[in-house]
Amino acid sequence: MPESLRALSWPALASLVGGSLVALTVVMSLVGFAMERWLSKRRIFAVPLFDGQYRFELVGNAVFIAVVTSAITAALRGGWIRFGAESATRAALTFAAMVLGFQGYYWFLHRAMHTPALLPIHRWHHRSQVTTPLTGQSVSALEAVGWALAWVGLPWLFGLLAPVSFWGWAAYIAFNVTGNVVGHSNVEPTAPMAATRLATWFANAFVYHSLHHARWTGHYSFQSALMDRIMGTEWSDWPALYARIVEGHPLRSLNERGDEAVDAP
Repeated sequence: MPESLRALSWPALASLVGGSLVALTVVMSLVGFAMERWLSKRRIFAVPLFDGQYRFELVGNAVFIAVVTSAITAALRGGWIRFGAESATRAALTFAAMVLGFQGYYWFLHRAMHTPALLPIHRWHHRSQVTTPLTGQSVSALEAVGWALAWVGLPWLFGLLAPVSFWGWAAYIAFNVTGNVVGHSNVEPTAPMAATRLATWFANAFVYHSLHHARWTGHYSFQSALMDRIMGTEWSDWPALYARIVEGHPLRSLNERGDEAVDAP
């Protein structure tokens, strides 16, 4: 951890962490909205947003940023994470461990929040059935705690095995925010080669997660189809819908299905 951060007071560190997250969220949201404008011919759902959706999502974003800022600040000030000497190798390994660790963690958290007992925690996020760049971080306070546990808990856990890189960890958080915000845009920017079965082991087409919001079940993964493939929660018809969208034919109903759709639990 840089000495310049270690020397900051609680309020100064919280302001730096929170300000960085706000700035990144604003910039990536603007990128997402610009994509929706520039790629309007690749719109995913031609379905209206609910009244007041942007205002509702802004509140959820404020809650999310407040919770994760508190967690990150506490972790840094409390020395909870075992940081080591910085090197390109340590940074790359930390980043890779966070990518894989978060994918596994998030699938189980997300799937659990779709059970009757925990669904009230997740209902705020699912109020947005058609997504916008503001949807990704529009969550309840308890769901934000779930994200904070991963952002802080995973590097703490990895640090029990070997020191982690502060910059590798910070880079992953920036990557997570960027993908989560931009990835909820209601357009499909990916090239066909990036929407193949092989490619989606590593990164999803945007329609992949959009279908989760529309259908409520299946596609619980974050970033890629990896965990859905392993756990059997992938919808079979998303490639057919992807092809339709990139040809300029948006989905006109939340219940629209592709050919030979197989339900995902």
